Amino acid sequence: MQAESHALLAATTLPREDCVDDEDYERLTEFGREFRSVPAEVHDIHANLSIGNLGFEEYAAWAHDDPEGIYRSF
Repeated sequence: MQAESHALLAATTLPREDCVDDEDYERLTEFGREFRSVPAEVHDIHANLSIGNLGFEEYAAWAHDDPEGIYRSF
């Protein structure tokens, strides 16, 4: 991450009621209900979520794998 950039917070609004059951909800929120991203990747996140190419949980998992907990790029 560039020194002058700050990570942005992405949060899911997925309620438990929209999931099939507790297991589905746990799977979709396994890596949390929020993650941080570098600003340069926000457009990529928005585009992929909008078309259903990737899910929030996938970005959260990638951020979880980063030593600083920030999604940078896949």
